[in-house]
Amino acid sequence: MAALTMGASIPLFAANLAKGDSTDFTPLVWEVDWAWENGTDGDGLSLQELKDRLSGGLVLRPPERWLGIPFRHDWSRLNGRWIRALKDGQPVPTGTANVFDGLAMERSAALMRSRMIRAGYLESRLRLDTASIRPGKLRLDVILSPGPRYFCASTRVQCEKSGLDPGEVERLAQAWSQWEGKPLDLNDLEEERERIARDFAQRGWFGLISDFISIAVDTSDSQTTHGVHLVLEVAPIIQSGDTLPHRKAYLDSISFHWHPKDGDFMKKWQEKGVWWRMPENRTVIGLAHRLHLETGKLYNPLDISSARQSIRMFPLIEDVRVDIAPRFDKKSSDLPLHVHFDAYPSERRVMKVNGALTSRQGLGGEMAVSLSDQDFRQRMERLALDVSLGRETVVPFYATGDRGGQNLLNSRVVSAGVTYSAHRLIPFASDRFPESNRPESSLTFSLRDEKRDDFTRTYVQLGLVERFIENQETGSHVEMRLFEVAVTSSQLFDEFQEALDSLGSDIFASSFEPRALLSSGIHWKLRPSKNRTKTWMWAMDVGFEGAGNLFHLLDARSPESTTVPLPSILDATREVQVARYTRWVFEGRGGWTPNGRDGIFARLTAGVAASSIDGVSVPLEKQFYVGGPNSMRGWQAMGLGPGGTGQDGLRGRGDIRLEFNLEARKYVNEWIQLAAFSDAGNVWMTRPETERPHVEFNRDRFLEQVGWAAGAGLRLDFGYFLVRFDAGYPLISPSGEFPTGRRWRIHPAVSLPF
Repeated sequence: MAALTMGASIPLFAANLAKGDSTDFTPLVWEVDWAWENGTDGDGLSLQELKDRLSGGLVLRPPERWLGIPFRHDWSRLNGRWIRALKDGQPVPTGTANVFDGLAMERSAALMRSRMIRAGYLESRLRLDTASIRPGKLRLDVILSPGPRYFCASTRVQCEKSGLDPGEVERLAQAWSQWEGKPLDLNDLEEERERIARDFAQRGWFGLISDFISIAVDTSDSQTTHGVHLVLEVAPIIQSGDTLPHRKAYLDSISFHWHPKDGDFMKKWQEKGVWWRMPENRTVIGLAHRLHLETGKLYNPLDISSARQSIRMFPLIEDVRVDIAPRFDKKSSDLPLHVHFDAYPSERRVMKVNGALTSRQGLGGEMAVSLSDQDFRQRMERLALDVSLGRETVVPFYATGDRGGQNLLNSRVVSAGVTYSAHRLIPFASDRFPESNRPESSLTFSLRDEKRDDFTRTYVQLGLVERFIENQETGSHVEMRLFEVAVTSSQLFDEFQEALDSLGSDIFASSFEPRALLSSGIHWKLRPSKNRTKTWMWAMDVGFEGAGNLFHLLDARSPESTTVPLPSILDATREVQVARYTRWVFEGRGGWTPNGRDGIFARLTAGVAASSIDGVSVPLEKQFYVGGPNSMRGWQAMGLGPGGTGQDGLRGRGDIRLEFNLEARKYVNEWIQLAAFSDAGNVWMTRPETERPHVEFNRDRFLEQVGWAAGAGLRLDFGYFLVRFDAGYPLISPSGEFPTGRRWRIHPAVSLPF
């Protein structure tokens, strides 16, 4: 038995605490000191290793420290969370100190001794003591004497009447003998018991779960040798007083029933060994492909679980339930099983309509409508059509003052896209991500045409994307953009062309050149599930895209001269350059919210897009900009940067983006939200330019080129959408100049900025 001693008797002032009086003299566990007992060497075990094993059993804990300072404890004391937890009888907040309690100390000793025994230290001792550091602060001393660690001297398997054939018993005995000579660890043995049960199940033994497997530890002659004997026993089935042996099982029959909600006429038929009960007008091609179970094969729970998970990937199916019914027959050496699937579809929406109004800069906006068929061709595929139309007031790229405001609704946008979605169109990494849930492959074609005061630009794109959930518990989503083929075309108006020529910047001018994009990439999203018991929330997005690299490996020409023909129905074929660049994007979000609505929220955005062709920039669509309703709200979109350029320079984009947004939100009632925010950031170029000084990113002076704005907002939350009006005021401009003077800029928008 572990020895327990306490220091001098310490009053706990429980009565004062209940009354809400000061807790300055309440004894707190302020430090924990781990040490060996005199004459103990740890039997080859370091003090840190034993501390790592036992610290989880210590109920009384000191405060967490950062740089030696208990920040979390002090903050919880200041905001009252610590004292409220004590009054309510709740555990103290994470990272704070426990109030000393003698019963909790005895409980800690029992838990830690149990852990030492489970780790094989059967003769271990420990002693807990307390010492006063200063009034109200205690040091808890943990004095350890682990003693010798016992080991497994011999192993034996006992499988009488279990139904296992001699070959199985020999196989099990051989695997069990591997524990001989190893240190005794009851936790590892428990995991081994579960592993043996899983191994039996995967080799066809239906119902042979870990409850039928037991491990006995014989210590009868271990006092001198410190060795124990391990006995593994597989027990038979006891049913209604009868002893039944375990048997291997095989899939005798399979059935699949569809449970519609709209009263479709059902029919039943057999196809490829499966009995189907489905609506008359529905095909089973996709379902049969993902069921991948065959009658006559041995039972394997992993195969059945994989089939269920694969069927659940269909967006039309809400739930899939599996029932396995054994058909006991004492005369048969094997156990026949019937596997039945019940599929419950979600409420069928043949056509889904989505819409959104977005505004990039000034008065006006772009209306986007999406029509999608969730059950395309009765095969649970999906076809979506996206159409966007809009007119908006956009400030020209090269403008002085507020020239864009004189030409209202000067920008026209027309875009359309078609997306075909199937489930695992290309079975990419199906074995690498077995936990993946609801994978989806999308083939997209989109066209966007924009006319502005400066130029017109057309963007045509075709891409294949594979999306899946890599980890359901952590909300880890992976998006593999297997390929994207795009072509851009521009027509510059005379005034803008003259401005470009006068500037003399080849890099900036190349942004508007027609370009062919042959790229691929990966995008990772981490969205931990929201937990109402936690006040902190966070999310993270990381994306990478590379273009032209594979093409240039196959094409012997230099990157500067690598072109592809762009045919035209109106004039001769035109050669366009193949873009070559890499693009990295990071976005991290976090927030503190006590109720899921109010709180303080932040976003950090960083991006780098670098062209590997000398004198040529990244295509316009792949560059970054700041400003507008969702970014630096003291400026219009593209009204800031790049770098330290003034407002009489180019209103453009950059290759590097750094931005930090901080926002406090508060609901005054159920549908009105007030906000105060601060934005800081800018965009830069990756390379210096003689014609445009101070546009490149320089770590020695980039802080001087960070713009800063602050403001407030009013939001109207109608439940299914939110309308907001944010007013931003520029406080610091990198160039010292402010757009159209220093004044408030109002940004109407739909939905939150982040």
